[in-house]
Amino acid sequence: MNRKLSLRFICAIAMAILLISCDDDDNDKSLSPAGLSGIYSNKLSAPANGDSLVLSYNENIFIGKDVEFKTGDGKTADLILKYVLPHDGETKLENVPLSPAADGYTFSGSTTAATGTAFHYQGSVQKRKMTLELSDITIPANQLTANGTWYIAHNNASYYNVDNGGMQTMLGMLYNMIGGQLVGNLISSVLDDITFRPDGNIIANYAPLPDSVAIGDLIGTYVKHPASDWTASPANLATCYAENNSLYVTLQIDMIIRQVMMNKQTKADSDQSAMENAIMAAYQKIIGWSTTGIKMEIRPSANPAQGDIILLLNKTELQELLTLLPIVKMLIPAETLDAPVMDLIGDMIPPQFAGLAGLLLQGKTVGAILDQLIQELNTIPIEIGIYLYKDKPNY
Repeated sequence: MNRKLSLRFICAIAMAILLISCDDDDNDKSLSPAGLSGIYSNKLSAPANGDSLVLSYNENIFIGKDVEFKTGDGKTADLILKYVLPHDGETKLENVPLSPAADGYTFSGSTTAATGTAFHYQGSVQKRKMTLELSDITIPANQLTANGTWYIAHNNASYYNVDNGGMQTMLGMLYNMIGGQLVGNLISSVLDDITFRPDGNIIANYAPLPDSVAIGDLIGTYVKHPASDWTASPANLATCYAENNSLYVTLQIDMIIRQVMMNKQTKADSDQSAMENAIMAAYQKIIGWSTTGIKMEIRPSANPAQGDIILLLNKTELQELLTLLPIVKMLIPAETLDAPVMDLIGDMIPPQFAGLAGLLLQGKTVGAILDQLIQELNTIPIEIGIYLYKDKPNY
């Protein structure tokens, strides 16, 4: 081999080694402290292949959240848990010690958030992946968690004050004729008790309406379930935080949608597509409630025979809730919306109201009545709540 050829061969080998070294450096950058810093998410709205966060809350899966991770030296890190703990927008964990692990780091510790919620955390971070377990979570004690489980009186479940009891509007007329009794019996038929856990979880003991029971059947009575029918709702669908006489209930929207999709029954593709579109529309509308929560009022009951407390939906929050009614309307089949309303509810109306109902409702379709109710609900004072009892009522 002549000298020039040897020199070229050596230069080629050196260039190959240099390129390989640069490629290794690029790969190492993604595993460097700076390469691991970023936002890890498990939201339904995350981009495809963006499910980079595995989060658990007291040993139960928890989706719909973001966690930001920052480290400059690989020795300590700052984490920000975004809307993970009840009523806490950003929970900051600063100067968390890191331990080297395969392709990343592990970390753990215990702390108390600014809201007073105490918890333990343990996790790991790797390239495009974070695992975080929150445990021993305890929100500040309050009158709801102190009693733990609150019961529903099946003969006296709902509190309502609509249109000051008047009959001047469609809303007031329908609610006074059939609505008040219907709502109370519906709650009594599907809800037995509510438990406010020390970690902020709200667990409801519920039962579905039997297929044989129509809504109209609930005008006169409620469904009396055997004890075996009641089922506890999954954890992490709703959490709460109490402050003075206010209760902030956070609906975990992604968790709820996940549960709905897991429980959904097989339907025609067109019906399923419409439902999924409506669910996602509702998701976009109420995603703000997964931040500070829905504000409710804890009001002492004036009459001990009517519960120990009334859990009342805040009027401002109620107005926000009512804006979802047009979305709910999307889920109603067109043939139902076009049907005469008296064909559907005529049998539900008590005899003393039959003449008035016929005068005001005759010839109107379900869709027209819903449109009128949606308009009235945005202007009429309304209070809706539920009576809760410390001890299980006798019934």
